[in-house]
Amino acid sequence: MGKIIDCHKVNPTSDCQHVVRGANEEEVLRNAAEHAKEHGLAPTPELLAQVKSFIQHE
Repeated sequence: MGKIIDCHKVNPTSDCQHVVRGANEEEVLRNAAEHAKEHGLAPTPELLAQVKSFIQHE
């Protein structure tokens, strides 16, 4: 079962409807780090720790 992170849930003030997907926690966090760059954010360890709490099963 894959993992997902709904960008809008991480930042409700964002209109971003992107859903980050990965086969496992490591992959979804790596993909989330790449997506964060699209928002102009640096994928710091602190940011990724916060994002990690939003991981759900697909």
